[in-house]
Formats: sequence, C-alpha cells, structure tokens
Amino acid sequence: MKDLYEKLANDYDEFGPIDQYLGDEQTFFKNLFAENKVKDVLDCACGTGQHILMLSRLGYHLSGSDYSESMLEAARKNLTARNLTFPLYQCDFRYLERVFDRQFDAVICLTNSLPHLHKDEDLITALKSMRNRLKDNGLLVLTSGTTHYTLTLPSIEVVVNRPDFSRIFVKKHSKKYQTINIVDLFHTDQRNDSHQYQIVYRILLDEDYRKLLSLSGFSEIRIFGDYQMNPYNRESRRLIVVARK
Repeated sequence: MKDLYEKLANDYDEFGPIDQYLGDEQTFFKNLFAENKVKDVLDCACGTGQHILMLSRLGYHLSGSDYSESMLEAARKNLTARNLTFPLYQCDFRYLERVFDRQFDAVICLTNSLPHLHKDEDLITALKSMRNRLKDNGLLVLTSGTTHYTLTLPSIEVVVNRPDFSRIFVKKHSKKYQTINIVDLFHTDQRNDSHQYQIVYRILLDEDYRKLLSLSGFSEIRIFGDYQMNPYNRESRRLIVVARK
C-alpha cells in the first residue's frame, strides 16, 4: 500500500490538539474496558497518537502501530512533548504478527482506519490479524465517522476555520467508495501555502461490519451509534463496533 499520509502527517493535527480526545469517547473506553478487565491495548492504526494519549490517562499498558512512518514520527513527537514513551512500530495491520508476537486484552482500530482497505479479502485478512493478536475473549473496537446519515450531508464541509488555518473536505461517493479531497489553507504572514490531499475509503456500514467480522471469526458483535452506547440506526452520526474473539 502507498503511504497516503507521508505529506499530510506534518499538518494532520491541525484538526485540533491531540489532547482534545476526551469527554464521551474517553468515558466510553473507560467503562467498556473496566467491564471487560482490559489492561493491555494495541492501537493498530495509532496515527499521531491521539488515542494512545487518551488511554494513557486511564492507566492502560499501550502499544501502537501504523502503516505510515510519517504519522508514527508525528506520534513520537507528540508523546515525547508530554513526557510519554510507548512502543510504536511501523506495521501493516493486515500482518500484525510480523511485529507483535504477543496477544492483548483489546485491539483498537479507530477513526475510519479500516476503510482504507478496499477489497473484502484485505479487510478479512486485517480483521483476522487483529483477532489473532487478541487473548481469548479479547475485544476489538472499530470506529467510523461514515454512517447512513453522514452520507446524506452536503459534499463540502468546512472542518476547521481558524484565523490562521482552514481545512475543507470536498466529498463524493459512489455505492461502494467515498473520496475525500482535503484542502488545507494557511493564511498568516508567516505561512500562506495551500495543499490538497485525496483519500478514498471503502464505505462500510453496520451490515458490512457484521458480515466481515463474522467471516473473520468474531462473536458477540455490537454496533453503537454514539459513545453513550445507543444502538446504531440510520440517523446515527457515528458508527462504533465492539466485537469479541
């Protein structure tokens, strides 16, 4: 696979500081992991480290991996700036066993990471790899911002609009794929450049996850529409999957 974030990694956190991942999302993980006695967690698409930072505040033993070495470098800088050190590895989450020879209480793959894979065979390979890195009865957690509802929203979305920076999404989708063109605009005396990036996601909705997870050997598949654990429906703004090995 191509590293789609090689250039974007440097500015990725213009979405907002990684410290912002608190509130409902943190409470969701705190309650879910306490209920299931989770201690060791692998974030297999850790990006710039936002969820590793969030979970570190809850006291878990954490490891991280990402396909993009550029994103990992950003994660190391982010964590070091907060006096945190966790093992981070470059790894394709279809082949986690190539890097990790142990198992975890939970594996997380968050924020539209899995849909970077487009073929069923690759998705199942990745999910089986995640399952194999779980201890018996371990949990897999997947999250996505693509839902039946969000696919009906306008194609142009202003994601960030600050005096110094703007980020705009220009979206289009077919039955199977969603293409997001990211337009970054810096507008200060010190920096006035602009950049455009394109990411193509496989559209995965609730029934797709149920099918793929079942084929990958998972059981007890639960799908929520928010961090309050309300059931997913066509009006949900988020899609959260919790499956058990």
